[in-house]
Amino acid sequence: MQMNLDEKEILQQKYSDISRKLEAANSQLERANRKLKEYEEKAAKAEKASKMKSLFLANMSHEIRTPLNAIEGFSRVMVETDSQEERMKYMEIIESNNSRLLSLVNEILDLSRVESGEIVVKSSPTDLNYLMNSIKQLFKFRCPDTVTLTWDKSTLPATMNTDENRITQVFSNLISNALKHTPKGSINYGYKLLESTQEIEFHVKDTGSGIDPTFIEHIFDTYASKDAEQQRGFGLGLALCRIIVEKMGGSIKVDSELGKGSCFTFTLPFTGSVGGMAISNRSNNNMRTLRVSNQPDQKMMKTVLVAEDEESNYELVRIVLQKRYNLLRAHNGIEAVTMFEEEKPDLILMDIRMPEMDGLDATRIIKEVNSDVPIIALSAYAFPENIREAKAAGCNEFMAKPFKVEDLIEKINQFIGT
Repeated sequence: MQMNLDEKEILQQKYSDISRKLEAANSQLERANRKLKEYEEKAAKAEKASKMKSLFLANMSHEIRTPLNAIEGFSRVMVETDSQEERMKYMEIIESNNSRLLSLVNEILDLSRVESGEIVVKSSPTDLNYLMNSIKQLFKFRCPDTVTLTWDKSTLPATMNTDENRITQVFSNLISNALKHTPKGSINYGYKLLESTQEIEFHVKDTGSGIDPTFIEHIFDTYASKDAEQQRGFGLGLALCRIIVEKMGGSIKVDSELGKGSCFTFTLPFTGSVGGMAISNRSNNNMRTLRVSNQPDQKMMKTVLVAEDEESNYELVRIVLQKRYNLLRAHNGIEAVTMFEEEKPDLILMDIRMPEMDGLDATRIIKEVNSDVPIIALSAYAFPENIREAKAAGCNEFMAKPFKVEDLIEKINQFIGT
């Protein structure tokens, strides 16, 4: 039996209608599944948030009750004892727990303010060596005799545009945490400028109990993964550190080995001056002037003689220029003249005030031998007469300290390229 054309068209039409309905039904099913998944995720988040809230309250109850118990108990015992020596001992215990309780309350308040955005980061020029020393004084009477607190003094003294109080707060929390987990041993802290010169890294390292690898990924959570019964948890301090560091545009991490200790590091954008040189954290275009994308062949690199007696000033120049040029270092004017005659550098960075022979006399001698070698004077003395003296001695350019690293690179590039 042969199907006529009309019947065939009717069947095709019905098939098309059924296909469209099936596609529409599948589309609705997909939307329903997506919504169901969203609801399940929201429910899971809500359940997790509820558990975290309960755990947080349980931990807070534990953390508050522990010092309160000591304060109440030893207050009663102190009243009943007649020994002055014992009373002083009990008083010290009460004061210690009172400080612990006050610190906890302050952490809760700070955490609340930071999370709600009430705390504003206020930047100002901060001498980091002075700040590191003040942190040492802050913990002078808080370290037990069995723990040594050491400041790893940087070879490059830096002044940073940052919020001194917030950095102190982060260090205070990290060192307090280290003390909590280091009954005996050492704690080291300090900072170093990273090679890009756009970031600075701070650290607190201890030889304490270390962190269980299963917990390390939750270490900066707000009491998310510690049972209330565990008295040696990590508290609010680390969560507060993470929030503050992130609000300052940085990041924080920890490396730890159970039984051997931990090292907390936090990295922040750096704007300021190091060893007399100003460094600005500019846009990506300017950042590229500080970084070398492809390491050139060392044999093809030009040679720059740096005449600089201050170790910190030379160290910064070395960090900035070592991937662009072969560097030589002279500690005074006599060395600069000798090394110029022996090594024939392509350019000289000449500090003006140096021992043995100053930069001006060294420049005059060098220019008598070779008037074509470019010499850039670097000096903290930047009065008009100082600039005139440098130019008269033969310096091609004069840069006053502090100066921007980008400007130094650009100036060298004008004379000898990269």
